[in-house]
Amino acid sequence: MRNVGGRSTQVLEGPIILRGVCERVSKTQVCATSTLILHLVCVGMDCSGSLPKLLHTSLEEYHTGDSLVYEEVIFDFGTDKKLSQWNRQASLLGARLAAREFGRKIIFVTVHSEINRGDLFAGKDKAGGDVAMKVEDFMKCIFIPPLDKVVYGSTLFMLTCGHLLAFEESYTEMKQAITHLRPEYTIMFTAPDFVSAVAKMFAVAYSIQVLIQGHDFFAIFQDLLNISTDLRMHTDVLLFYIRGLLPSKAPFGLKSNTLSVAGPPSIIGYRYSWYHSHRRPWGKALPMGCSKCGAIRPWSRSRRAAGGSRIKSRKAKATTRLQREEEGADAKARVSTCLGCSSEVRSEPLYDEYEIQGDKFFGWIKYTIWAAEIL
Repeated sequence: MRNVGGRSTQVLEGPIILRGVCERVSKTQVCATSTLILHLVCVGMDCSGSLPKLLHTSLEEYHTGDSLVYEEVIFDFGTDKKLSQWNRQASLLGARLAAREFGRKIIFVTVHSEINRGDLFAGKDKAGGDVAMKVEDFMKCIFIPPLDKVVYGSTLFMLTCGHLLAFEESYTEMKQAITHLRPEYTIMFTAPDFVSAVAKMFAVAYSIQVLIQGHDFFAIFQDLLNISTDLRMHTDVLLFYIRGLLPSKAPFGLKSNTLSVAGPPSIIGYRYSWYHSHRRPWGKALPMGCSKCGAIRPWSRSRRAAGGSRIKSRKAKATTRLQREEEGADAKARVSTCLGCSSEVRSEPLYDEYEIQGDKFFGWIKYTIWAAEIL
């Protein structure tokens, strides 16, 4: 029937019979590699509904009890006595886990970071107060041998606030720990008050696309970020990747030094910052309200500052730190104007080499924070 001039007119004499074949896959394959999820939690922190538990839940139906192992360990080495106890506990844990030949190892460290230095909390002192340690000392204590062998070739998530990365000393010590422990991937976050709940969509997508479907983590990392809408609005994400690691245990009883590799391992690091013309010019979140007139979310679409240059396209040549310094601090500044009182907020990119992956409205700024380096 169809409507013609307000009247229903019959078009066909009868209903059409459609014939077809509905096809479905008869089988599918998933990665059944043995997997370890190790969650190290600083004493006093609430880990209910944590990312490691969510990851474990999403993988359970694809594994047997033997092929998927979940370990959650609370650490506290705030005093010498507690440190001795932790050394014994971590040694036993490391020996037990290192004896297993896990195909994949995912390690989470949930810990507070100190706001004035970026130090990491080690636990409680005798009076119950918090004790923080330099990052170098913390990483040596928490991953004492043989637990350090478990970290080798793993994926390490540092679930802590961005103070760890905000200070040069703590950031440098963290990078040194990465080169010493050699996890294949290390993921960290820059938000000063990082909320791990915003990464739940990332964790689920990671479990499906990487751990179940077998996609290369480094190749699809930005795709995972695109799925995680809450995460990209909350924080920048740092990814360190060590390429060319030898397996900790060679297959079929061979020694590792008999395996042929293309060359020595190398490391590279990126910082992913999501930008939006109205909300996050150059990846910098605008204030919720105007500091002068008090208007809520009053900002216009950002524009180039006087004399500034346009945002580069995906294929444009990246800008180096030296070029940025030569051009001046304001060369690439973007200006957002309050629609209520016309006050302005300026946003600028970091000095690191970067590549724009998006359009003039939104996308990703991919900073190279650690140029490829042979270890």
